[in-house]
Amino acid sequence: MRIYFDKAFQLQELMQYAAPSIIQVGNNLKIDLHSTNVLNFMMLETIGESVEELMGIELNCIEYDPTASVELLEFRDLIELDEKNFEKFKVANVVALYMKNQKLSNEPRFLKVENSLYGVEVVLSIEQKFLLSHSEFFAHKGFVFLLDCMIASMLGQLMKNEPVKISSAEPLMYRLDLENITGEKAEELGQRFSEVNTKMVDIIDGMFILLRGIAEKFNDSVLEKHRESIVAVLSEGFELDRYISELQMLNGALKSLKI
Repeated sequence: MRIYFDKAFQLQELMQYAAPSIIQVGNNLKIDLHSTNVLNFMMLETIGESVEELMGIELNCIEYDPTASVELLEFRDLIELDEKNFEKFKVANVVALYMKNQKLSNEPRFLKVENSLYGVEVVLSIEQKFLLSHSEFFAHKGFVFLLDCMIASMLGQLMKNEPVKISSAEPLMYRLDLENITGEKAEELGQRFSEVNTKMVDIIDGMFILLRGIAEKFNDSVLEKHRESIVAVLSEGFELDRYISELQMLNGALKSLKI
């Protein structure tokens, strides 16, 4: 029995970063997208470690005693190792590597990246250090709404024309479904996101000073109460001018039909 994973990780780090691995039992190779089964391997005796090439990529390989009672181990949520699923492996691995580099870096960040345990999905939320150092911003309901819209717009423009679904069930937290992109595209988007994320740290202080008065008008506003609708529009990369124009047409049509 063997487990394969990226050379940048130690076995115990796989769960920490929800990094993917490939499990071999007998002649069967399957993917564990977030290494939720790695605890099984920590109970077994290692008989060898090496670097092996699999699907054209060099990976760490740990081999375990073949006489171990493998039938007593329970493996869950595994998917077949094929070309399509191997791209999912590579995307999940890109996110896990991003998380590890994020933890090791001292650079200030506005948004934090986390690997979801659900499919090939990344979760974005406000970095804790930024949140604590800018508590005044997040106590202002109207400004939080503006920040929320800014994030949605940024993500919408960043992912425009990419097969990435963006969703947000609560303010300042976003989920990106990366199932339909390649590992190479994930690396490219990660680099672009890092650049934008760094710039956002630099502009938010000035944004708060500049827009504080306007932000107060969004306290308990219609848009704030229906943020799911406006965030959905922004995160799809639509221009607000078009949205406003269509709302004006709708308003005119409804007025003309008023009885």
